[in-house]
Amino acid sequence: MKISVIGAGPVGSITALKGFENHDITLHEEHKTQPIQCAGLISKSGLGRLGVPLKKSIIKNEIQGAVIVSPAGNSFRIDGKGAKAYVIDRREFDHYLLDTAIDCNVNFINKRVKSLGDIKADRIVLATGTDYYLHRKLNLDIPKRFLIGAQYEMNLECDNNFVELHFNTPDFFSWIIPVGDYVRIGSCASRNPVPHLENFLKKLKKDGRIKNPKILNRNFGVIPIYDPNLRTDYGKIITVGDAAGQVKASTGGGIIMGGISAKHACHPDYERRWRSEIGRELSLHLMINRFLSRLSSKKTDKLFSLIKEHKWILEEKGDMDIASQALSGLFKNPRFTLKFLWQLPGYAFDML
Repeated sequence: MKISVIGAGPVGSITALKGFENHDITLHEEHKTQPIQCAGLISKSGLGRLGVPLKKSIIKNEIQGAVIVSPAGNSFRIDGKGAKAYVIDRREFDHYLLDTAIDCNVNFINKRVKSLGDIKADRIVLATGTDYYLHRKLNLDIPKRFLIGAQYEMNLECDNNFVELHFNTPDFFSWIIPVGDYVRIGSCASRNPVPHLENFLKKLKKDGRIKNPKILNRNFGVIPIYDPNLRTDYGKIITVGDAAGQVKASTGGGIIMGGISAKHACHPDYERRWRSEIGRELSLHLMINRFLSRLSSKKTDKLFSLIKEHKWILEEKGDMDIASQALSGLFKNPRFTLKFLWQLPGYAFDML
């Protein structure tokens, strides 16, 4: 079967790598160098699910846990006691996947696809990220909700083994991801995230954590919010990755979920297969996002205080991608469930 994949980012390249043995695959990509719109944090377990080995040079740092900071500034640490995630060089990661696909005799065309009329293929896979030009032209479903992310690279004092998640924005959170000799600091919002990020930097500077205010690099990106009703299979044409909204709404991460979906992109039963594997997990991430967005700052502080008491459950059961493991671990614990019902009445049944 002849398959054309539009977009040679990670999801497009993974589609090619998973299908080249049984299909004649062509990858189309307009950019010579992929634009980077990602924090570059991916789970070790997720990479295992993809079956994608990494060159050591792609991994810039290993992360063993996270520091969670509530709206009131209270914090606690979830320690995975070992490498749980990798901070990667996204540009090198993208190039590595594309080069590997080309080495597997996948045909590569470095040109923008403006119309599908000239493409002779039995199946066309849209792995176009958040560029929905072809979706609109073909009248395909696109996500309805988005977040906008802003991220700076700079020097900052932090623990190199832990990311930090600061719940200081109304729609999402801010993050600090240690890369090695610098960090990635970012914020997300439904509109302009820059004021939130600048306020975050002011606080970090006031706390004495920023010694050198020079910004080494700036990145901005759009994050689609998962919609379980979004159609992704149109027979000859399918959508995958960000192009299909297959993104964790709780964290904004899309590489692993998009990559898992890409494993099924060459199969005639694509939509049923990807939904069977990760549809429930994506819905749970969406539920977490909606739940947290409904809570006031005081309620969020109460929730995090409760989670802090039971953080050992997350340290044992937590997985960046598989939300069901952490949620089932928490709610199977009677003490957590009773306190949750007591402290968050009116919100509890959104999670139960």
